[in-house]
Amino acid sequence: MKQNKLLYVVISLFLVLFLSVPVQAHKREGHDADLEYVLFGSTEYKATHPIDADRIQALEDATYLCVDQFNGNGTKELENLKAASIPGIPNSISEIDYKSNYQHRSETHRGWNLNYEKSNWPMRQQILYNTVETELFSNDKSVFSWLPWKKGKDSEGNSYKEKCTAFCEMLYYIHIIGDHIEADKYTALAYIDPLTQLHDKNNPGVIPDLISCCSILFKDQENSYTYKDFIQEMESLQEDSNRLTSSRGGINTEEKFEEYHQCAEDLLDLMAMYIPKLLKNESFFKDSFAM
Repeated sequence: MKQNKLLYVVISLFLVLFLSVPVQAHKREGHDADLEYVLFGSTEYKATHPIDADRIQALEDATYLCVDQFNGNGTKELENLKAASIPGIPNSISEIDYKSNYQHRSETHRGWNLNYEKSNWPMRQQILYNTVETELFSNDKSVFSWLPWKKGKDSEGNSYKEKCTAFCEMLYYIHIIGDHIEADKYTALAYIDPLTQLHDKNNPGVIPDLISCCSILFKDQENSYTYKDFIQEMESLQEDSNRLTSSRGGINTEEKFEEYHQCAEDLLDLMAMYIPKLLKNESFFKDSFAM
């Protein structure tokens, strides 16, 4: 009888611990696949294009360190970036580490433009910026590329700082969309930047921020049909998601969650449909990959 009681207690404790563990975010492999899907239209682009593998790996490692590093993880990714000669990389993961078991998203996942207090956010953003700049924007192979007045400019002589920052922001939101897609119920959306929250002008959500950064990233293509169609469809998704997030109680039922979750899936597919086409027309991108 005592053995049965003890077994019952053990099973009960196991269930409590199991059910109390927060829903896990998108795994690393899923985030990397999403990044390749949006940039190249294929979730396995790195594996099928070995000549570009190192460059893509650097982008994926830097995005991970920026958005998802916590609790002492990330030393391997940090060393990878050092080996890739990315400048300004911290000597130790402790310089950016956010010590948390499950709540790290409260310090990195609530929007690109927020001022987080505990995760060394400016340094994390700088890691991503330095990586993107080195891997994508420093590929001017002209004989005059070494001249000091060429520094910080693309092959056509235009300053690339804004585009580089916009590209970093896009990588950030690809990650956030992945966590939206991974969520299996509305309570799992805690600490994740909403797809749309237009009532908050300082932090309007994933889709408005993406529309804004794409207007910078693809400024030279703003009159193209591809860009206009892309933005139009993004704005349509923005309306759908805002209707849900601004409804009474927000996303607080499984019915609303299912519709909202579909918006996140549609958003990732929409980006994968248009962004590879737009990037192929950007010199910083087509000069960096063997496309």
